[in-house]
Amino acid sequence: MRISEFATHYYLRETGPFRSLSELSAGSEDPVFLNLLTRHERDPGYRRRYGRNYIAVRREVEARLRELFIARGGKPRRRHPFYLVLGESPWFRDLNADHRELRIPLSQLDPEVTSLTFPDSFVALTRDEKPYYNKVFLLSEIDELIARFGVPENDQLVPYERYWETEFELYIEVQLWDVPPMIDV
Repeated sequence: MRISEFATHYYLRETGPFRSLSELSAGSEDPVFLNLLTRHERDPGYRRRYGRNYIAVRREVEARLRELFIARGGKPRRRHPFYLVLGESPWFRDLNADHRELRIPLSQLDPEVTSLTFPDSFVALTRDEKPYYNKVFLLSEIDELIARFGVPENDQLVPYERYWETEFELYIEVQLWDVPPMIDV
């Protein structure tokens, strides 16, 4: 099984790369989030959905994710990570017609500030029925992770409108706990 040698960060053209909703000072009352919350109603190319309490739950998940990463020896330099996927995800890319992408070779990611979850961290840290849930993996464990659990399918058939109701095992998520290499954010 061939393991991807890069991670991809997807972002909206108008906001630019490496932004975090968790850092919005007004949380779910922030105009940026309120715009995203209802954007799918005005923009048919925007398929992402958020619940009203998304930011509060995301912050809780990130606090736990950070705690688990530190327990594994990680040294995060940010309170909230930036998100990428291992390899690429056509499903994630197509959530928004305006998605852009940046690819970063895994060799350029610092293992001290890079963690992984199988699958998406929101799913991995809010459910418990799978052996890889509630776990954070290290960059050095990619080979072992894939050998044990495989590579998730990028199933284009998972509906965007209610994806949170599925098993949602579409990709391995990469969390970057520092400013990305070669990018001035």
